[in-house]
Parts: sequence; C-alpha cells; structure tokens
Amino acid sequence: MNIVSEITTYSNNRFKFVKGFIGAFRLMHFLPVITVTIIGVNVAILTLKGNGTFSELFQNISNGTIPIAPLIFFVLAIFFQQAFLGIQNDYIDREIDSLYNKSKAINDGWVSATFAFWFGVACFILSLGFSIGVGFWAITGFWGVLFIQGANLVGIFYNVYAKHKPISIIPYMFGFPLIPTYVWITFGGFDLNLLWILPILVLVSFPAHIANELPDFDYDIEHGKRNFAVFLGKKFSTIFYWVGILLIEGLLLTVFLLYGLNIWASMLTIGLSLLIGLGAFILLLKKNWETDLLVFNIVTMCIGVEVIGFFIMFWV
Repeated sequence: MNIVSEITTYSNNRFKFVKGFIGAFRLMHFLPVITVTIIGVNVAILTLKGNGTFSELFQNISNGTIPIAPLIFFVLAIFFQQAFLGIQNDYIDREIDSLYNKSKAINDGWVSATFAFWFGVACFILSLGFSIGVGFWAITGFWGVLFIQGANLVGIFYNVYAKHKPISIIPYMFGFPLIPTYVWITFGGFDLNLLWILPILVLVSFPAHIANELPDFDYDIEHGKRNFAVFLGKKFSTIFYWVGILLIEGLLLTVFLLYGLNIWASMLTIGLSLLIGLGAFILLLKKNWETDLLVFNIVTMCIGVEVIGFFIMFWV
C-alpha cells in the first residue's frame, strides 16, 4: 500500500508540474508573445545586415565582429516584457473573464492567481535584467532600459485603464511601432527602406485589436464595457478591420513596386494572405457577420502572414 501510495503521490505531483508548466505558457499568451518577439528579431536582423548579405552577417557574428550576447539579451528582454504584460492582463481580468466564460489559465484552474502574480513579477525582473544587459552594448547605452519601461507603461495603461474604454486602440497604435524603434536605438543601422515597418505595424493594430474585441461584443454591452469596438458599433467595426487588412495588402504591393523586391516572395506573401483573408471573410458571411473566436484566429493568421511576409520580401 505504501508503494502504491508513493507512486500515486509521485504521479499527482508530476501531473501538477506539467499542468503548471503548460498553464504558465497559456498565462503569458505565448503565441502573441512569440509573434512580437519574432517581429523584433526580424527587424534586428535586417538592421544588422544592412546592405550586406546574410552570409556576411552570420560570418560577422561567428567571428565576433557583431557580438551575439546583446542580440540574445535583446530577444529575451522583449520576450519577458511581453510575457509580463500578458500575465498582468489575465491577472487583472480574472474576475471579468469568469463572467465572460473565457477559457483562461487562471479561470480554468491551470494556475492560481498567486502564481500568476509572482510569475508576472519574475518576468518583469527578467525583462529589466536583460534590458540592462543590452545597455552595455547599445549605441544609446542604458537609455534603452528607460525606453522599454516606457513601452511597459503603454501596455500597463491598456491593461489597467484603456482596455474597456473607447481609447483601447491607442496603446496598440503606439505599442507596435515601439518594437522597431527599440531595435534602432539599440543597434543603430537605421535605413529609410525600413521606415515602412512603422505604417505596417500601425495598420496592423486596427484589424488585430478590433477583431480581438468583437467576439466579446455582446458580453461587453451586457457588462457596460465601452471599448473601441463597442464605441464604433458591431457593423462599422467589422467593416473597419477588413479595410485595415486591405490597406496592409495595398502597402505590401506598394513596397514591392517601389523597391523591386523579389517577385516570388512578394506574390507568395500577398497571395497567401489574401487567400487566408478570403477564407475568413467567407466564414464571416456564413456566420451572419459575427466575428467569433474562429474568425478572429483566421484573421490573426492572415495578419501574421502579412507582417512576416513583409520581412521575407526584404530578406530574399
């Protein structure tokens, strides 16, 4: 009986560890976190590459001409900063998420609220530590530490105040362009061609944010939450975010024509994103213009292809 009891206890503890581990990734909103991190990595690589080739860039990294440590610290600073904001968002909204019947790590019992609080604190400390590490190599020194804390304030402003107000779009509009700006004040190497990243990311904020708010539209009305989508109304919000997606497509085509970028990479980016977007639009029509989580997820895929494809267009 003792052996059986010990085996059962061991199995339960192991299950709790695995559940907590998976819950931690759910809590930080891993996919959005990794997406923002990938955007930062892409901008950093394009910036460090400059007018050279990728083989030259990797050679410079391997021979130490470009030190690898600040690049690693930079990536980790962004990753844990975004993780902190995602965790804080769920921690603050844990009560309203239960009213909305949202499947979140805290509400589903994957992690406790106490764990979420301290995990968020740990991610903040890690982000701060890595941003200080970046400061030893950054061209602006330790001013980047203050910059990333300013980015944190934008996210905190959204989580604490703006999320359920008509101005909920504003932190997104300012937050996304801060990613490439952090790259440039860290590594330098700003190129006018890369300036197109800023309007791309500003435009992305509209369909990404509105499509994220619309699945909760009826709950928001019920609980008196007047965010940007509620402020615009369901019909106009739906039209607005689709216009945003088409404007991004137009911007991708403009960049391709202006700079004579690789035709295959450009057509693949524009074609694939339009195909995914068309699939989301057809599904939206079948659902009688209701943007639910499935439509939102497909729209997110479309936006992801647009943004990542933009970088690939410059890579090839």
